[in-house]
Amino acid sequence: MYRTADELDWEFLSNPGKTAQYGRWIDDPEIGGQLLAFASEKDVRVWFKDVPMKEYARAQEGIGNFVPYVRRRFRGAEEIVQALCGAGWSVVPGSVEGKPNHCLATDGATTRYICWGRSGRLSDLIWATVNKAIDSTTRPGIVVTTRDGETITQRERDRHVRVADHCGVDLTHLHRTMIDNPDLLSAP
Repeated sequence: MYRTADELDWEFLSNPGKTAQYGRWIDDPEIGGQLLAFASEKDVRVWFKDVPMKEYARAQEGIGNFVPYVRRRFRGAEEIVQALCGAGWSVVPGSVEGKPNHCLATDGATTRYICWGRSGRLSDLIWATVNKAIDSTTRPGIVVTTRDGETITQRERDRHVRVADHCGVDLTHLHRTMIDNPDLLSAP
């Protein structure tokens, strides 16, 4: 499924396109054919959406149990932390999580909460950082990401920064390119 999703550029696929692909997976004897022996078509479709495809974007970020199954992914949280905080900062081991994607960053003396995601998720990112700001002695930050094939206008960028400033959090923008997944499982 992930190989096909990668070929279709799933994150940019329209909702009708995704719906059509779910149907093709259900009709595929190697995918849906195996699952339909255990569940109804409706339940299989829901499972496709709620399990592997919900985890697909997280796996591309290097987060979660499905990481070994994506062919291409982003470099990871280190790239995010360094974009916001600078080269002297790194990810606190074991702190990378999703919903929204976030981690703790440290320079050895200070720790900061950093979250990231696409422009359409900015309200979730703002909410997460404002909640952290209330309980933290350090200023949290947001990295709004774009990837190849995606852009944000300068007007939108300026608006993002003004909203973040108003909320008392740092914000930067980062354009990322996917790499071959170093954690990819080899086919048997």
